[in-house]
Amino acid sequence: MMKNKALGFYEGRSLNDPEVFIEKEIPIPICQTHDLLVEVQAVSVNPIDTKRRQMTVLSEDFQIQGYDAVGIVKEIGSAVSDFAVGDRVFYAGTTQRPGANQRFQAVDSRIAAKAPAGFSDGDLAALPLTSLTAWELLFEKFGYIPEENANQGSILLINASGGVGSIAAQLAKWAGLTVYGTASPRNNEWLKNNQVDHVLNHRLPLAEQISKPFSAIAIFYDASTYLPQLTKAIVPFGKVGMIVNTKEALDLNPFKNLSIDFYWEYMFAKTDAQVMFETQGAILKRIASLLVEGKIHTTAVQTIDGGITIENLKLGTEAVERGNKGKTVITGGVL
Repeated sequence: MMKNKALGFYEGRSLNDPEVFIEKEIPIPICQTHDLLVEVQAVSVNPIDTKRRQMTVLSEDFQIQGYDAVGIVKEIGSAVSDFAVGDRVFYAGTTQRPGANQRFQAVDSRIAAKAPAGFSDGDLAALPLTSLTAWELLFEKFGYIPEENANQGSILLINASGGVGSIAAQLAKWAGLTVYGTASPRNNEWLKNNQVDHVLNHRLPLAEQISKPFSAIAIFYDASTYLPQLTKAIVPFGKVGMIVNTKEALDLNPFKNLSIDFYWEYMFAKTDAQVMFETQGAILKRIASLLVEGKIHTTAVQTIDGGITIENLKLGTEAVERGNKGKTVITGGVL
């Protein structure tokens, strides 16, 4: 009889705590009408894992995280027609259901896509959450056309070396934009490999490094650090997008006379509200096609082999909390 082992916690603790993550045997999830029951093969660790863990107060609910996964379909719901048992799939999942840090996970088929052949589990696990975030911001919020070389102009990416920035740069370049990106100088080669045309030093004022303002700026960092600089870096009627909570209140008044549009992007908003969530499966299909065509590549920089264990989950989480570039993935399934 198959068993389902999960890694999680009842209370958010520091990584230094020996019981920050614990193992627990739980029932295999019931496959609902639109679900896939997936045997997880690989996951990635994201900043949202850390943030949600640190915010969790002690409760009786066992919290299972993991918001990127690759796995094999073991069962399909009665309304599922696009997938079959044995398919390899990838997805980001949702915060509203237990995550991928378990052997068997139930996920709505409409937010998943078939994993393209020829790519490792680890390379694919690096992509769903960040590529969905980048795609929704670039093409749904900013309004760029999601086709190769279909757009003109320049875009500025603040923190272009992080998980979202690394894939956003590739998608923006594919779509025809000239890409500017900020990062630490030690990450210059990483940015160039991810199609950033002009690398900017994040420690220097933007005004010293740009010659003309941008029509769109995506901020993948605390916007309160950069916002005061952006009045000189954005054109009138331009667009600014943000994905990270700010430590300080944002003063948007200086942008009033420029008539700037501001956007928050949170890829879990669709599944939280059950609104347009089926678009995420469609986006991941596009991401799979772009991978196969060689238009984009994985952003995995650290692969931890040997299975999804407490020790490996700690190692992956440490990398994220240090602010490493790109993505950290764990392969081998839950042992």
